[in-house]
Amino acid sequence: MKNIISFLLMTIIVVVASSCEPSKKNETTAPIEKEFPEDYVGIYKGDLNITTSNGLQSIPMEFHLASTEDVENFEYRIFYGAERSERAYNLKRTHNPNLFLVDENNGIILETAYANKTLFSTYEVMGNLLNCTEVFHDDRMEFMITMSRVQDSSQTGSAESAFVTNYPISVMQKAVLYKQPDSTLVK
Repeated sequence: MKNIISFLLMTIIVVVASSCEPSKKNETTAPIEKEFPEDYVGIYKGDLNITTSNGLQSIPMEFHLASTEDVENFEYRIFYGAERSERAYNLKRTHNPNLFLVDENNGIILETAYANKTLFSTYEVMGNLLNCTEVFHDDRMEFMITMSRVQDSSQTGSAESAFVTNYPISVMQKAVLYKQPDSTLVK
């Protein structure tokens, strides 16, 4: 009887002791932070939807982001339409890890900020104000450009409240481009 009681006590102690250990199933691990642009290198394909006052037009679009021998420079190419009209740019790092330059290789360099997996840029060209966002996900990227004609702007407000200049959007280009399998292996 004494052996049975000892056995039961030992079993209870083992059960209680094992239940006090933290469960590894409940542990959460922080997601691995991706590095931009390295972790988003690849070929992305889809359709670009262009909305204007004339309606909606859709054309094929590709975005290619590729490494080069220079770790500070990446190929950044966009192809539009069935004819694959190419825009060959370079994405360059700066001293600031959240600021990049898009070099159009024709004397035009666009500053673009990176935050929350997104590139943001705003620039004016030929009387048009453009806002561009490129959101990167593991399997796709979302591309959007809105354009406003500066001449169509209007101002509201007052000296007491503040003057506000409005820029109505005249063109919106939006695409969801899907990362192609094994495209990180292709340059």
